[in-house]
Amino acid sequence: MSGGGIIRGPAGSNDCRIYVGNLPPDIRSKDVEDLFYKYGSIRDIDLKNRRGGPPFAFVQFEDPR
Repeated sequence: MSGGGIIRGPAGSNDCRIYVGNLPPDIRSKDVEDLFYKYGSIRDIDLKNRRGGPPFAFVQFEDPR
C-alpha cells in the first residue's frame, strides 16, 4: 500500500483529513481504521472504490495533531 497526503482546510480550520491512495481492491473501512487508529481518534473514513482504478480513502481525525 502506498500513497497519501494531508488535505488542509481553510486557514484557522481544525479539519484534519489525510488521503490514502492505491489501496488493495478488497479493502474495507474497518481495515483502514485498524491501520490508522494509533495516530488518533478517527472521526470519519470515506472509502471510495470506483471501477477502473484502485480504491482510496479520506481519513478524518478528531484532533489535528
